[in-house]
Amino acid sequence: MKIEAMLWIVVLILVALAFLFPKTRSFSLSAIGVAIFAIVAIVVIAKRGEPLTPGTTAPPAVEKEPIDFERFHVEKLDKADPEAKNRIRVEEIRFDQVRAEAGAERGSVGTVVARLYNDSATYALTDYGYYLVVQDCIRSVCTTVFDQHGLSAVSVPPNQARDVRIPIRDGSTRDVPPIKILGTANILLTPTGTRAQPASGAESTD
Repeated sequence: MKIEAMLWIVVLILVALAFLFPKTRSFSLSAIGVAIFAIVAIVVIAKRGEPLTPGTTAPPAVEKEPIDFERFHVEKLDKADPEAKNRIRVEEIRFDQVRAEAGAERGSVGTVVARLYNDSATYALTDYGYYLVVQDCIRSVCTTVFDQHGLSAVSVPPNQARDVRIPIRDGSTRDVPPIKILGTANILLTPTGTRAQPASGAESTD
């Protein structure tokens, strides 16, 4: 800074005068003290007014994405048996007797129960994909209040059926209120995918 440099020059001049003129030494020393104090004050004020450099700023918080374990599970199944998802067509499985079960809070939906039919005559169903829609029907008007996609394991032999339970996932998410039904619950459950293995005693045609 220009002012700081000028003050240092003044200090040097005062030091020289103190040695050259002993009579004015006390005055020169006092002036030197004042000049040094002024220099220190200027430096402190200048540093306080300096903006923070990018290196001193805190790095922005990086939001971590939740791990999709279901996707990893699906990829693992596809690698282990690529043909499993082609053995049973989606049209060969169906849901029936679909109903909602109450959740922990009054008026909420916690689980969906259904009977899953495997109409394939050759393969045993091992996994099924689904699309679940929960509707709240009030005065003949139904409004979707929740939906979810999912993949679940199951074991349904050819031409047989099994009961399945699908939990509402919002119950495991923090700060998310439960799904409450004010009127009548209407559950829509649609199959979206299959995985299958040859039934015991049956030969694979792959």
